[in-house]
Amino acid sequence: MYAIFKAQGKQFRAVEDAVLRIPSLAAEPGDTVKFDDVLLAEQDGDVHVGAPRVAGASVAAEVVGHGRGDKIIVYKMKRRKGYRRKQGHRQGYTEIRILGIDLPDGPQEAVAAEAAPEAGTAPEPEAAESAQADITPVARKLAEEHGLDLGAIEGTGKDGRILKSDVDKAIAAKEGD
Repeated sequence: MYAIFKAQGKQFRAVEDAVLRIPSLAAEPGDTVKFDDVLLAEQDGDVHVGAPRVAGASVAAEVVGHGRGDKIIVYKMKRRKGYRRKQGHRQGYTEIRILGIDLPDGPQEAVAAEAAPEAGTAPEPEAAESAQADITPVARKLAEEHGLDLGAIEGTGKDGRILKSDVDKAIAAKEGD
């Protein structure tokens, strides 16, 4: 059993009794912390993938201690200018021991299936608008001013895009009637 969780903006793989170094937490050694931002979990071959996180899942851990990582040297220099700067940095961390991984009861796939639309359903209204997205803004405005149906106008632009000239022709045909 393992889980991928997010803490302090980074992702970590949690296995029970593992000791991890994560960015510094405001907790004392011996305290218990709980991470609710579980992105993926595996239990007995069943993988639960979150969208964006697994609902009801959490990782419990005990703070072992705090420390600082190895020193990193940052050296800047401009040649022939006499400019040199040397600076060191040690990143702080919190060492935690994973106590347990809690997963919700019941299948996660059923929740995801209810949220997804079925294959035979009608398209959403937003999808219908995106089908008519190949219209220049000037042509759209002109068609709205004259009350024209854009679905009835055939586009002569690249990939069937409706241009201003197409709307002008439709206006002329409407006035000729």
